[in-house]
Amino acid sequence: MDTKSTLRAELSALQIKLSAAVEAAKSSGRDLTPSEADAIERGSERAVEIKAQLNAIERGEKNAALMAGAGAGDYGFDAGINGRQHAEQSPAGAKGFITPASIKSMTSAVAARGIKALVAGGSSTTAVALATDPIPLGQPNLGLLSLIPTKVRETPNYKYLRQTVRTNNAAVVAAGGTKPTSVYTVAEVAGALQVVAHLSEYVDKYLLDDNDDLERFLAGELQDGVIRKVTANAIAAFAATSGIQTQAFTDTAADSIYAGASKVSDLGYSPSLVILNVADYDAIRLSKDAEGRYFGGSPFEGGARPGVWGFNTLISADQAAGEALVLDTSKVGISTDREGIQTVWDAISGFDTNRVRARTEGRFATDVFSPAAVAKVTLTDA
Repeated sequence: MDTKSTLRAELSALQIKLSAAVEAAKSSGRDLTPSEADAIERGSERAVEIKAQLNAIERGEKNAALMAGAGAGDYGFDAGINGRQHAEQSPAGAKGFITPASIKSMTSAVAARGIKALVAGGSSTTAVALATDPIPLGQPNLGLLSLIPTKVRETPNYKYLRQTVRTNNAAVVAAGGTKPTSVYTVAEVAGALQVVAHLSEYVDKYLLDDNDDLERFLAGELQDGVIRKVTANAIAAFAATSGIQTQAFTDTAADSIYAGASKVSDLGYSPSLVILNVADYDAIRLSKDAEGRYFGGSPFEGGARPGVWGFNTLISADQAAGEALVLDTSKVGISTDREGIQTVWDAISGFDTNRVRARTEGRFATDVFSPAAVAKVTLTDA
């Protein structure tokens, strides 16, 4: 039985139970006992929660369907409703950590706290949850957040361990010989969640009332903006972390990326992601041999952009042109809190003009556990 059916069954049973308790007291010509009154009050509160959850699930399903339809093209989530032709994208079928389904589940959790829809109650909150499910083939993704692990932090300030030295001196040792010492040094790093937020413009309340999809559209755009900023911050943090490797230009941009991946691999890490600027990816994709044949295949082949050298490839305007990042995604991460990304509608400040606006925000930080698992690659000889 799915969640919606389970909730409906629970609500039905609860309503029958509450009605029976009230009717039993009425038929006996007495008032409710304190324990009965308490049970009915708690039961009524639970019924309200269930109804809110059911409403939220239906809203979440519509939201997920809207995002799936918006991101049906090659560019994933980002190109759907804002029309940007080159947005953050990873190849279909890549392992991911956020899905449209997780948005629905987190919306249900928020609704359980009693938050009602904008038109019905004056305030609406939806949230993007961070999960560890893979992105199904052909479904939209959320850029970098769908490609690297995320961790929920219980406090805004936290600490983690970063590896600073990784020297493997393991060797064959003769009987009675002195064993070599390998050096694996870590340092404690302080992390802090930072708020990433923005507001919508004021919107006429009746415009929202009369257009069912407008609220979801605005919430989706605002969430997209937060995700883009989190991605930009993470890319900048990767490139600026002390101890990452560097790879100079060698022959071609594609060759340089391969050499950077080899540097990561040579230290025992597993390179799994390449981050490229749009212009650099397009230049590699459109490169030809001496006979005019595309190295990347015929223009009539495929739809989704293939990854460079078989790695998941994130194409982002936030990556500096002329450079690329190659990294082992298991050695980096995004930290957040339990709320994920929340959109809250304000129907109070614009009360006198009958206008509302939305605020979308979340708290995030970038973690780099092993800097040597990241290589910054120069793609030009200039």
